[in-house]
Amino acid sequence: MPSPDITRGHSRRTWQIQPEQAGQRLDRYLVATLGEVSRTSVQQLIAGGGVLVNGRESKAGYMLRPGDEVTMLKEVGASRPQEIAAQPLPLDILYADEDLLIVNKAAGMVVHPAPGHHDDTLVNALLARYPALRAAGDMQRPGIVHRLDKDTSGLLIVARNARARAALIEQMKSHAIVKRYLALVDGVVPLDSGSIDAPIGRDPRHRQQMNITATAGREARTRFRVLERFARHTLLLIQLETGRTHQIRVHLRAIGYPVAGDPVYGSNRRSLPLRRQFLHAYQLEFTHPTTGQRLEFEAPLPEDLRAILNRKNIL
Repeated sequence: MPSPDITRGHSRRTWQIQPEQAGQRLDRYLVATLGEVSRTSVQQLIAGGGVLVNGRESKAGYMLRPGDEVTMLKEVGASRPQEIAAQPLPLDILYADEDLLIVNKAAGMVVHPAPGHHDDTLVNALLARYPALRAAGDMQRPGIVHRLDKDTSGLLIVARNARARAALIEQMKSHAIVKRYLALVDGVVPLDSGSIDAPIGRDPRHRQQMNITATAGREARTRFRVLERFARHTLLLIQLETGRTHQIRVHLRAIGYPVAGDPVYGSNRRSLPLRRQFLHAYQLEFTHPTTGQRLEFEAPLPEDLRAILNRKNIL
């Protein structure tokens, strides 16, 4: 039985978790309590900082405890997930078998539909070529194991069935999938290599952005190695040890070397003719969910980024 509202004013609603309600995931509790809302809508609300547990942002998978105070900062409307349209868009598939795909995502392509952006995504394109993906897990993100920002190019794993997706997500959680990126940053990095260990959470003033925060952040670790130094920039090889939203961009800004061309986390100077951030998902290593074989993939820099590196006189 859902716990009673103890506060309800304007769009804010608060519930106190009773002992018999403990042990539930936060997202499942809210779906059961609110009724007539999709779990996807609730998860998006939580991810956007619209739900607090004991006054702090939480995760959809947080296991509720007796006495927890759950506050919903705004209403989520009753909805059914919109069916994703298949759209025959260009795709660069580097590898395909019965269980998974390796996609070299183009810059400018959103990975999956979200509020306000339902078409022209990677998922729309995948469904046109692989219709059976609709059965590969989450209805709104079929087959998606991990994501890249819209303007970040490079390698993505896509699962072709629910079993493979579950196994690959477990590898993600245990950090068994190695993800390396190439990033050109503003400034000359003096260290040959280093590690950044700083928790990342949603920026309380700019809800669409992330920031380093000890109070509501999740652990985040990024390793880097200098590949080449230029007069005013440095090319780095980045390896993620965790996978937080905007992690590389936030961490590099925090140490004073933001990704070149980053419109959100970058510096104000625009010394390079870049139309996006210079960030590319370069290498992937993981274990095949069926064969157990260790797989390695690499995607070279796309033409727009290679062209910048070739103009050493401006770097």
